[in-house]
Amino acid sequence: MSLRQLKWLISKQFFISWGVLFAALIGLLAALATLFPQVRLNLYTSLFVVGLSALFGAGYAFRENRPIPLPPTDELVPEPFSSTRRLIAHCSTTREVVLQVNSLAKRVYPGVRPLPPDRYEQWLMINSNILLALLNANSEVIGYFDIFPLQPEFFNFFISGHFGEHDIRREHILAPDQARFAKRLYLGGIAVADPSSARGKRHASILVWSLLKYLQNFYCAPCDRELYAEAVTVEGERLLKRFDFRLVSPARGRKDSYRYTHPNFRKI
Repeated sequence: MSLRQLKWLISKQFFISWGVLFAALIGLLAALATLFPQVRLNLYTSLFVVGLSALFGAGYAFRENRPIPLPPTDELVPEPFSSTRRLIAHCSTTREVVLQVNSLAKRVYPGVRPLPPDRYEQWLMINSNILLALLNANSEVIGYFDIFPLQPEFFNFFISGHFGEHDIRREHILAPDQARFAKRLYLGGIAVADPSSARGKRHASILVWSLLKYLQNFYCAPCDRELYAEAVTVEGERLLKRFDFRLVSPARGRKDSYRYTHPNFRKI
């Protein structure tokens, strides 16, 4: 591993995770020592116990914070399947797909106000490449992601928390010819139906693979681009941390009505 790949070992989140478990173990041992005063530990045994607690804390922090690399592309490509199980991933601007995406977002992100379909369609009129949907053989949306190339000045306010996702208007969306040169991109959302099922996990892998291909096609990744994302659920925040996103704007003080951790950005 390179030093860049190991930078999470000296991150704030790593030391917080380590410190919490280490303090908890030391506190537990201190409580046991109080309950059983007849048990006396010499210096070497005490140092061994402290060192073991520190080691357990480091192992816990490593497990919780290490980034998980993307699987090899060959593992993400869907296996051969019959025409009755055919899946199609493509950019779409149709109202039917937009409505299905809106419905899926409501199911996957309960309590989060989805973007109004009418406004979303206005954005698609400016840039038809924003939304990629994964469809099954019945043309039903079973997954999606959307990438927003935003006007630079608005993006600055967006990152700082003065504006939220619902403040985006059509004039803030860059057209494809301008978007290709954008240095920063916003990953608005990525979701699949039934994410806990084996089929849902497979569809999620297909979406990740599609996202990589999408970025290569429309934004010449891995060029010098910064990809921003927000976590509106605990699971989403954990996932972004594991993919090595870093915090650039905390939830406190943001305009968004829900918990907007806007956690992290990653250069792609």
